[in-house]
Amino acid sequence: MGIEEAGRPRLEDVSWEVPTGGRLGLIGESGSGKSLTAQAVLGLLPEGMHATGSITLDGEELLGRGERALRAVRGRRIAMVFQEPLTALDPLMTVGRQIAGPLRLHTPLRGAAAQRRVLELLELVALRESERILRSYPWELSGGQRQRVALAMALACEPEVLIADEPTTALDVTLQDEILTLLDAMIERTGVTLVFVSHDLPVVARVAEDLVVMRKGKVVETGPAARLLTSPTSVYARSLVTAARAVTALPTREEKR
Repeated sequence: MGIEEAGRPRLEDVSWEVPTGGRLGLIGESGSGKSLTAQAVLGLLPEGMHATGSITLDGEELLGRGERALRAVRGRRIAMVFQEPLTALDPLMTVGRQIAGPLRLHTPLRGAAAQRRVLELLELVALRESERILRSYPWELSGGQRQRVALAMALACEPEVLIADEPTTALDVTLQDEILTLLDAMIERTGVTLVFVSHDLPVVARVAEDLVVMRKGKVVETGPAARLLTSPTSVYARSLVTAARAVTALPTREEKR
């Protein structure tokens, strides 16, 4: 896949694959193209940019499909969690109505049945006092609570793939740890395929099984996280690992089990 803007390449020859139930981490510095890659999967590129090549889900081509067809995919088959939930959530709409939005769009659930599902989702993401949270507005919640709400919305329709684009960057270290632990538990419980996007290598190491390292719009290295974190082959990947190890340990997900 590639991405062009005004006829000039922004991403070139970006290629990766994640098996059903797998956990892939896209890692790279700001401007490397990892978030653009994630946005391209759902047809959410900024105005003026367009993707080239191929983007498939279970062999089904997504690239080139119209907006109506993509709306049927977003939230139902592929869901996305963004970096800052305060901007992703509508401040004028209660949490309950927002989580119920994907249910109204993609499922027959309405009324009491939809509310029961919303409460189930709030409990899934470990939000206590779910009845109160359901009636709250995003600005009445903490940053950690809002990110949990965003996760609940993303999982509402039991998607096949969850794309998490820097979901913990805006949180402090304690909340970051809580969200990563929660995300790990939810993936184990639901079996959803994960694509985790971040510039923070220790964070990616917590959840990913395989890594794609990006720099300046290109993939510079791919491989199992356990191998790449111990013996990276590219100069850039080695610099990422060296910098990360200077400030923290880098246990892989397998080592944490």
